Parts: sequence; C-alpha cells; structure tokens
Amino acid sequence: MTSLAMPTRRGIDVRGRLAEVEQGTLVLLLIGVLLVLGALTTQGFFTSGNLAVVLRFSAAFGVVAVAQAFVVLGKGVDLSVGAMALVAGQITLELISRGWSESSAIGLVVLLALVLGVVNGLLVSVVGVPALFATLGTGQLLLGGTKVWLLQTNLYTVKPDSFLAKLGGGSVVGIPTAVFWSAVVFLLGWLIWSYTSFGRLLRAIGDNTDTARQTGGPVRPVQIGSYVVAALLSTFAGYLIMAREGSVTTTGTAFSPLLFTALTAVVIGGVSLSGGRGTLLGVLAGTLFIGVVTNLLTLNQLSPALEDLARSFTLVIAVVLDAWLHPRDEETAKSGDL
Repeated sequence: MTSLAMPTRRGIDVRGRLAEVEQGTLVLLLIGVLLVLGALTTQGFFTSGNLAVVLRFSAAFGVVAVAQAFVVLGKGVDLSVGAMALVAGQITLELISRGWSESSAIGLVVLLALVLGVVNGLLVSVVGVPALFATLGTGQLLLGGTKVWLLQTNLYTVKPDSFLAKLGGGSVVGIPTAVFWSAVVFLLGWLIWSYTSFGRLLRAIGDNTDTARQTGGPVRPVQIGSYVVAALLSTFAGYLIMAREGSVTTTGTAFSPLLFTALTAVVIGGVSLSGGRGTLLGVLAGTLFIGVVTNLLTLNQLSPALEDLARSFTLVIAVVLDAWLHPRDEETAKSGDL
C-alpha cells in the first residue's frame, strides 16, 4: 500500500523574509518616519541647529557602538566598554594634574586599553570564561581600581587650549570635529569588516567557532583582537565625550547609559547577538535612530528617569526582535556555510 504525500500550501514566512532584508535599511526608513513625526509634533526639532546637535550627541556613543559591534560579530559581548570610556578621561586629566604631559598621559591610557583588551580576550578565548562575566568583572575592577588608587577629586575639567578640548569643538572640512572622527571610525570599521581577513574570520567565528577553527585560521588571536579594538575605540569615545562636556566626573558606573545606548544601537542595527551577522551600515542606522529618539524625548521635556525607561524598553524590544529574527539554534548550526 502506497501513500501519497499531499502537497501543502506554504504560508508566508514573515520572519524569514524580514531576516533577509538589510536591517540598516529598515532602520533608516524608520528614522525618516521619526523625522517627519518630529517635525510635525515638536517645535524646533527639524532645524539645522537641532539636527547638528543630534549628530554631535550620536558621535561618541556611535564609536562605542562600533567597538561593541566588533565583539558581538564574533559571538561575544563586552560590558567593559562603558568603564573604559569613563576612566579614559579621568586617568588622563588626573595624570596631567600631576605634571604629566598630555601626550604621555594619553599614551599610558592607550596602553591600559591594550592591556584591558588582551585580558578580556584571553579570559574569553583561552580560559573559557563567558564573555558576559569576564568583561563585567574587568570593567568593575577597572572602575574601582581607578577610584581607589589614582583619583584625587570628584571633578576634572579640560583645559580649553588642550588637544583633547579640540576634539569637541571646531570643524574639519566643514563637519563638526566629533562627527568627522566618528565618520572616520565607521569608515575604517567598514573597510576592516569587508576587505580584511580579520573581518572575514571574525564573521566566520560568529557563524560557527568550531568550523572556523577547522579552516586553520587564527581563531583565538582574532577573538583577542576584537576585544583590543573594542577597548581602544572605547577610549577614543571617552575622549570625545569629555571634550564635548568639557569635564569628567568620578560618579559614573560600568552600567552607564553609554553602554546600554551603544548596545541598543548595535542590536537595532541588525548585528545579531548570535554572532556572524550584521553590517556597520546597520550600526550607523541604529546610532542615528537612538540619537533622534533621545533628542525627541529631551525636547518634549521628559524626565531623566523616563528617558532611561525609554532606553531600557528599546533595548528589550531590540533583543527580543533579534532573538525572533535570528534564533540561536539556527545561527549556531551553520557549520557548512563557510
């Protein structure tokens, strides 16, 4: 007795179709909608001056978003980026107050960032500590150690004639300095992701670490390298923020809005937490989206508590959407995709 397989009618796979679309493009379209709604509902929003404010605000955390994206692409996460960005300015200004030259102080902080990145990478790729706990621990140690053993005041100010102050003022070829350097970071990041063996192998590690090892590529050095890149970019972002504010305090925490905002921009932009998927166009779109939303909340005079609530809610929605579009069991089973 034979049985006939009756043909079944496929329903529309909404998730599959959405997952195939470049998420950055969707977010850019959403930004366009926000711009129209903001212009219609919020006085003073759609002006050249206010849009320039959005770009300047987005510049610094956009650099942190790129830093986070390098790690997430390789199926990791770095919770120490916020701490590194915070202490970069603190340590630099404290050393300058003790008589160090600006270049020497910056050089030491860059060296510290290199050490942090290497330690994070070794803990994750060699020792096998989950990235979440490894980077949480190193971030807290960095903040606590800096406060206990180095800092001597609660507020540091940037000298107006210093190199660091120039990062927050003026312009380069007509573009605000911070925005210009942020654009340079995005461009260099895109070139590394798209045209270097480091970027290709990092994406392969995110797809399937075991398969990436079978290709003979230097998996562990690339993983360590991604954490080093994250630490260095976070340091640069910290300088951009300090230059914009003109000062830095010692009251920040590892879970600063900077960390959550950058991570939200990464996930909204389509860099999957499952690893191996995403583009820096998406990260740029996610950065601008967060910048526009934050600006609208500020112009409508929402309290800081409500702004934090909105940021947290946006992050939760982004993570849920990422989990729905890119299930971990599917993403980690791509051993034949390389």
